[in-house]
Amino acid sequence: MKNSNDVGGINGEHDFKTLIDEMKIRGYSRQTMDSYVYLNSRFLDYIKKSPKDVNKSDITNYLVLLYDGGKASATRHLVCSALKFYYETVLKRRFQLKHPKKSNKLSGVLGKQDILDMISALPNPKHRLVVELMYGSGLRVGEARKVKIGDFDIERKLLMIRGCKGGKDRVVNLSDRFISDFTQFARAENSYLFEPSGRPGRHICERTAQNIVKNAAKRAGIGKKAHPHTLRTSYATHLIENGVDISFVQRLLGHSRISTTQAYIRLNSNSLSKIKSPLD
Repeated sequence: MKNSNDVGGINGEHDFKTLIDEMKIRGYSRQTMDSYVYLNSRFLDYIKKSPKDVNKSDITNYLVLLYDGGKASATRHLVCSALKFYYETVLKRRFQLKHPKKSNKLSGVLGKQDILDMISALPNPKHRLVVELMYGSGLRVGEARKVKIGDFDIERKLLMIRGCKGGKDRVVNLSDRFISDFTQFARAENSYLFEPSGRPGRHICERTAQNIVKNAAKRAGIGKKAHPHTLRTSYATHLIENGVDISFVQRLLGHSRISTTQAYIRLNSNSLSKIKSPLD
């Protein structure tokens, strides 16, 4: 349905009430809502138009610009999804936008020893705990930074992740190493585990978690690029390589489709060296 509230301005001040309301009705996560509003705002700031004046060429030209600018296929896919949802689903414009093809390039995977070296290289014990949790339990960065003390069941070595992607809750396993380091930080149950210094009652931002991982890799002398998602990818890959059934990995990662989990099936150099050639 169209709504005059969404005409917005062209100087960075846009009213996306209809967009936000529609996402709330559909139960979108706060992270998705923030992302879609941000990406739509960036688009309007660039083309200097209000939503009612946007045409299909404005969007296709913008997507071409992102491609020419070297933006990753995943980024362009997300931008297209945000614009497509707003203009086609909410504003009922018949643009029939097509998503950019996603790259099939596999995400980087670190060896277990590389990750252990990263953990050991961090002088701050709380920063070590961040890396231990993301790798040891395969969490998304947005999940890890928001966990609360009360979400942990240390006796059963489990953690409840609330409000995951898709609005679902799920339970993940905890490593013995994490549990050992965790106990010194346990405080009030409603406290976030990772709170910024001097700001109780709040959790760290995504950029802080990203910087912790990058700093750990740098200190450990890891040549490969390392991001929070690299830890999650490594967790899944290592579980599968260790013989854990992919359906269990799917549940631990919180994937709604098994095909998403199957993308983590890959062979590293150690796995390849164990395969016997048919020539031998």
